[in-house]
Amino acid sequence: MLYIAIIICFFVLAFQLRIVAMMWKLHGVDILPHLAALILALLLVSCSIEEELNPPTCYGGECNATFEVDGWLDTNGYYHVDLDYNSQYYPRFNIFINANPTDPWWWYNDVPVVQASFFTENTWEFQNDILPVVQPTRIYLSQETSTRMVGKRIVGPIPPEMQGDTIYIEPEVFWEAGSASKYKVFNNLKIILE
Repeated sequence: MLYIAIIICFFVLAFQLRIVAMMWKLHGVDILPHLAALILALLLVSCSIEEELNPPTCYGGECNATFEVDGWLDTNGYYHVDLDYNSQYYPRFNIFINANPTDPWWWYNDVPVVQASFFTENTWEFQNDILPVVQPTRIYLSQETSTRMVGKRIVGPIPPEMQGDTIYIEPEVFWEAGSASKYKVFNNLKIILE
């Protein structure tokens, strides 16, 4: 469809150029309406070509990510994480991220830029400070293959008083692609601390 529009614009442009040349010879200033049509045709052709140059944001066309949590997933969509409180430090666990990379056209220095953030309302108190169980700072994903980005967010430390609680963590992923950048918020990860 885009190519048909370009061909039509090309023929209109050629026709207008011929009319402008003839009108200029005969009438001089009376060519202004035809000149305006010529400029409009040029703008239409340039806009159509520009749209064709920009590839999709993500490799394969769709920006998506998946998340896995240490532990096991039950049939209700809750992860169960076994925590060991018998060591010197409070336990932690991992969230692993797999995401599509951006299309190579959007890479910076031959590297795709994909970032993930995690947010929660679950907090605990440590030395009069209220701490979230997961840091809200962004992490940069690493390119594992040309079609896969990976990363890991450590959750914790988890104090003993949270054992048996269910925490909710909301993941967000950002695909950097200049004016075509994408941002996606995913469903909460539901995690039972055991």
